[in-house]
Amino acid sequence: MTEEMYTANLIGDMFSPKVPCVPVMSNAGIDISNIAIHPMNNDPSDDTPTLSETPTTSQRSSTSITTQPALASIDDRSPSLMPLGRIDTSVRFQDTDAEGRPSIYLFIFVNPLSGDRKGSDLIHLPIQHFRLRRLPRVQVEIHNILDSVDRKAGLERIQLIENMIKLQQLPALPTDEDMLEEKQRNGGALSKTARTRHIHVWSAGGDGTVMSVFEMLVAHRVDMNCLFFSCIPFGTGNDFSQVLGWGRTIPHSDVLGRRLAHLEELVTERLEKAEAARLDIWQVEMTAHPSGYVRLAGPHRQDGHDVAEIKDDREYSNNPRLERKMCNYMSIGVQGYVGSGFEEHRAGNRFANVMVYTKESAKWVFLRKFPPVTHFIDSILDRDGEPVLRCPDPRKKSDSKTSRRAAAVHCAKSSSTNHTPEMTKHPIDFVIQNIPHIWGREVDLWGEAKYGLESVRNRSGATHPDNWRPQLANDGRMEVMVINDLLSYFKKLANIRQHVSRIGQFETPFTVRFRPPPENNQKQKGLWSWIKRRLTNRYERENIICIMCDGEFYVLKDPKELKFERYAQIWTLGRSDEKRKGRLVLDELAKHQQEDHPFPSMQ
Repeated sequence: MTEEMYTANLIGDMFSPKVPCVPVMSNAGIDISNIAIHPMNNDPSDDTPTLSETPTTSQRSSTSITTQPALASIDDRSPSLMPLGRIDTSVRFQDTDAEGRPSIYLFIFVNPLSGDRKGSDLIHLPIQHFRLRRLPRVQVEIHNILDSVDRKAGLERIQLIENMIKLQQLPALPTDEDMLEEKQRNGGALSKTARTRHIHVWSAGGDGTVMSVFEMLVAHRVDMNCLFFSCIPFGTGNDFSQVLGWGRTIPHSDVLGRRLAHLEELVTERLEKAEAARLDIWQVEMTAHPSGYVRLAGPHRQDGHDVAEIKDDREYSNNPRLERKMCNYMSIGVQGYVGSGFEEHRAGNRFANVMVYTKESAKWVFLRKFPPVTHFIDSILDRDGEPVLRCPDPRKKSDSKTSRRAAAVHCAKSSSTNHTPEMTKHPIDFVIQNIPHIWGREVDLWGEAKYGLESVRNRSGATHPDNWRPQLANDGRMEVMVINDLLSYFKKLANIRQHVSRIGQFETPFTVRFRPPPENNQKQKGLWSWIKRRLTNRYERENIICIMCDGEFYVLKDPKELKFERYAQIWTLGRSDEKRKGRLVLDELAKHQQEDHPFPSMQ
């Protein structure tokens, strides 16, 4: 073949006309080809073209064009990719027909310091971009998320592939016939779902790394409709990996293995046994009163535990407002307090971290005592700003019989006119959950809870069981539960279930509103008042609440509000084979059934 003939055939392959999209049925029977996922707060000025359909092999071979201006424009757009001093790509886009080009690109962003630092082996491989013999249509690219140059190179590569998809400059995605032939030749075959998109992005780290990778993609305006998202668990809890069905840890302590056998197993398992499932991504806006602040707990250090290097440094300073994304769950109270102290002494390996966490838990249980969260939380508001749950202030307890009798009369009068649901207890922890997984364990707190309806009086709307549905991670709702006392907390530590009280299911958006800060100019009178104040723990005395959000810990002094709004949905790849289906995959199946057969109410 002459050089001119090769050029014509290559450009013809790239600019073949569009063909209609054929709906793809996954092995779980879900048609995902016509379901588009968009951010919930799209910028109306964004005119980025949508993902184009890719022609089949037979249609690609029917057209030839003899000019190549588009190739030059693609190459010219990425000059910064070359001077990295490392392998840029294992295959050139203009390579020969005999070698072939990959049609699926897998980008793995690794936090090398997460957990036991297993990810360090990945970023120190002598090759960073490669293809597996078992799945030669997939090109794997490994990037260090803590290295600003390497992180930028990975993002530029994703944007380059994204543009080539829209210009139809990539080979067609493999068909069933292609996979049958490939399996006979190489022993591996992509799942029907995994081969419906050209771009796959995985995080390799803990739960904090998961959301850091997502926020990184959002910040660079990567079209989430172009890719599948998954992970490799290198962290401590790894709740995200577990709900996908990939387990809490990797199966081997050595992530590479002899002749890279373990790495090949990790990659091929997620591509050969995968099913698509949607996941809600929530945006949390944390605000404080002018007298307070919001900041990340712990010192600003370079240990990679929360991917601090790609965060705004202002998150470690005292700000009146912070925003972040979440997909797992939030704890207001117990886990926030223990975790904030844990961040001050976090170690470099998993076993040491467990010991530090145990020590901090003991401090709170036996010395400081957890303050009731109703000391801080005033109410929960719906999208219209109307209260749907009120939390009485535990500090307003009456001491004398007369005042208690007067309070009872006042309560009776107010209850006859005000039917807003109201907390009857003063719990030590609020759990706001998106996925049915918590504390690093596969615990369905919402589905398995059997008690605690008495925690709220005058139940209605979002707090009434008749309006509840089985928990799903893709329904635009968050489940709110509480841990009432230390006994429940000990049960949690012992993995004893059914001990939480369900408060309600709240639709996007909703707000947790805190009480106004106390007046600091009111002096305590008398010796007993002074002693009582000194016996109160510092957090309660200084009006400081701590929260845990997807593995990261925040300190809020004089808190004002926590606003929750569903930001987007992403397509994830969860496990689905004869041995196991991930919880998110089961949620996706339930979502389809719900559309045809609405769920009955939950009692």
